[in-house]
Amino acid sequence: MKKGLTVVFIVLVIVLGYVAVHALTAPVKLSAAQLGGQLIHSNKKGIDCLACHTIGKKGGNVGPDLSKEGTLKHSVKWIEVQIATPAKHFKMGQMVKISGKSYMAIMPDHKMLSKKELFDLASYLDSLK
Repeated sequence: MKKGLTVVFIVLVIVLGYVAVHALTAPVKLSAAQLGGQLIHSNKKGIDCLACHTIGKKGGNVGPDLSKEGTLKHSVKWIEVQIATPAKHFKMGQMVKISGKSYMAIMPDHKMLSKKELFDLASYLDSLK
């Protein structure tokens, strides 16, 4: 009987050890918002949001502060369009009032971004509260 319990115990330790090692070494799947956050802070060509916009305490002040973009109730799709083809929302050169401040609409198109990059960036911006 002791021998049988010892074998069960050893098998249990091996199985639990395998599960623990697998859990610790399995790749972590990031959400679209997390991937978008990585993209915004990368130096990838075409993703230069912080040159004009502020997020947190980093970035420029030519465009609106995006730190609380998620509170503006824009859909992720609306944000994707704003990134890829902003003239669909605001005519180039038009004065636009956003969160009580006036800006000239001068944001360039970012059509070179993939659909996934657009979705990830928009999801990240939508998550900012």
